[in-house]
Amino acid sequence: MKICGIQARMVAPAALVVVLAATGCGSGDSGGSGGGAATSERPTIRWGVATEGITSMDPVRAVQPTDRTLSMMLFDGLVRYVPGNSTAPFEPGIAKEIPQSATEDGKQVWTIPLRPGVKCPAGQKTPAYDLTSDDVVFSLKRAANPDSSTFASVFGAYDKVEAVDAGTVKVTMKHPVSPAAFLPTISNWQGGLVVCKKAAEAEGEDFGKRPVGPGPFKFENWTPGQRVTLKANDDYYLGKPLAAGWEIRFMADDTARQAALFGGDLDIASPTATGDKGLEVIDSRPGFKVVETPLFGTWYLLFNAKNGPTAKPEVRKALAYAVNRADYVASAGQRTAKPTLSVWGAQLPGGIPDAHVQEAGLAYDFDVAKARQMLADAGYPNGFDVTITTPSNATSSQILQAQMKEIGVNVKIKSVDVPTWQTAMMTGQEPLMLTLISYRPTPQIPFTDFFYGPSYVRGGKSPVQNFGGYDGADDLIEKASLASDSKEQAQLWQQINDKILEDAAAKPLYVSYQAYGAVCGFTMGGVEPMVAIPGNFQPSYQATVDPNAKDC
Repeated sequence: MKICGIQARMVAPAALVVVLAATGCGSGDSGGSGGGAATSERPTIRWGVATEGITSMDPVRAVQPTDRTLSMMLFDGLVRYVPGNSTAPFEPGIAKEIPQSATEDGKQVWTIPLRPGVKCPAGQKTPAYDLTSDDVVFSLKRAANPDSSTFASVFGAYDKVEAVDAGTVKVTMKHPVSPAAFLPTISNWQGGLVVCKKAAEAEGEDFGKRPVGPGPFKFENWTPGQRVTLKANDDYYLGKPLAAGWEIRFMADDTARQAALFGGDLDIASPTATGDKGLEVIDSRPGFKVVETPLFGTWYLLFNAKNGPTAKPEVRKALAYAVNRADYVASAGQRTAKPTLSVWGAQLPGGIPDAHVQEAGLAYDFDVAKARQMLADAGYPNGFDVTITTPSNATSSQILQAQMKEIGVNVKIKSVDVPTWQTAMMTGQEPLMLTLISYRPTPQIPFTDFFYGPSYVRGGKSPVQNFGGYDGADDLIEKASLASDSKEQAQLWQQINDKILEDAAAKPLYVSYQAYGAVCGFTMGGVEPMVAIPGNFQPSYQATVDPNAKDC
C-alpha cells in the first residue's frame, strides 16, 4: 500500500496505503479464464496485489493505492491522464474537449460540454442509462462535501456547480485559478471521478462495496480478504476493452504471490518486499519482466505537532537529525527509492530542488551528536518513551526504533491489524508516523491535505490527512491557493516547503518508484515504458496479455 506496511519497505498512512500482512492466496484458485491461457482470445487478467484487502471503491473514499486503482478502472473523469504518463497534457474524457475558462459577472467560470453516448452500466439496484450533466454535478458536489469526501479540500475554490442542460456543466469559482490547478479536480483520479448518481443514491453507504461508474470495467464481486473481480464494460465510450475482465487477488504473503506469478497463476504481481533483490529475481526469470514507474510519491517521517514531546519544535528538530535517510533507502531498494530533502521534491511537478534545501540549511543531515545535544537543550537529556501503532512486519518502524534508541528515545511498537492502524492514524494522537504522500499534479494539494490546520484529522474544519496537526504554514498555503500567477505561486510553494522544514513538521526521506513483475505479454495499455503515474497504477481499457509473447 501503501496506507501500507511492507515487510522490507515503509509504512504509509491510512489515506495512502495498503498493508502487507501475512495472509496468502492459494496459487490454484484462479477463478477466471486466466490471462496466461493460450486458449483465451480475450484474457481475464490476474493481478496479485501485496495487500490483505481494500477499504472502499468509492472514489471519494478510496484512500489506499489498490482502492484508487480499482476506482480508476470503474469510473472516469471529465478529463483524463494519459495512461503511463501523468506529466503529459490532459486528454478529453467524459468532457467533449478540454475546457477553457471565461469571466461571467466578474467570476471565473469553466463551461464543460459532455461527450454524448457515455453510459452508466446497470447496477444491482439500477438499470443502465445514458450519463448526463446531473451525474457530473452530483459527483463534483459530492466530492467537494467534507461530510462525504476524503478529498473535499481539493475543491475549496469551487463556488457553484450547475447543469446548464443535459449535456453541459458549469463550474463557477470563488476566485480565478490556473488550468494547472483546475483540471486535476475534474480528472480521472480521486474526487474528479464521475459516479453514476442513481446507483450512488440507491446504494447509499454501500456504494463503496457495490460501485457503478462509466469506466472501462464493471464491478462484479468482492470477497473480503481474497479478491475483487471486474468485467469489461463493452459500452465504454472510448472502445471495447481488450481484456474480458480482471481478477485482483489480495496476496500479502510474498512467497505465495511470487510462486503464483512464476507458476503461471498470475499475469502481474507486486514484487517481493526484499528491495532490489526482489526485482533482480524477476529480471533473471525467462518469460517475465520488471516494470518500474517513476514519480510515485514521497516517504516522510511525520511528527505530531500538537501532542506530547513532539509538540515542541526543538524536539522535532532533534529527532530529525537522528534519522538517517540512507537506512530507509537501503531497505526499500535503490532502484525504487531515491533520497530527497524537500517536502515536495524537484522530481515532482512544481517541486523544490534539493540544492535549495541544502543551501537554506534545512536538510537535517544525519548527526547523532547534534541530535542528542538538541534533545537535552529541549528539556529531555534522558530522552522519553513513545508508542507507535504500525501494521505487522513493518521494517521501516523497526528502523525508526533503532535510530531513536541512539538518542535515548524509546519507541515501543504496537503491531495491529489494518483497520486498527488506520483508526490510530485518524485520531491525531500518533507521535511519529512513517507516511507516503503519493504523486499530486501540484504541491498545493499535498500542502493543503497534509500540512494545513483545517485539514487536521481531529477537529479540523475540513479534516483530510493532516495527521500531525501542523498549522504553521496556514497563511502561506492560503495565499498560494489564491495566486493565479504561476511564478508567484511557485515562489509561495517554495516558502511553504521551507516553513514546514524550519518547523520540522516532517523529515522527507525518499521519493518512491513503484514496480511490479509480469509475464512478458502483459501491458497496462498505455505509454511504455511508463513515465509517471497519478498516485497509483492506471490500467487502460487497452490493457491485455499476449499469451504468445515469450521474450520481454
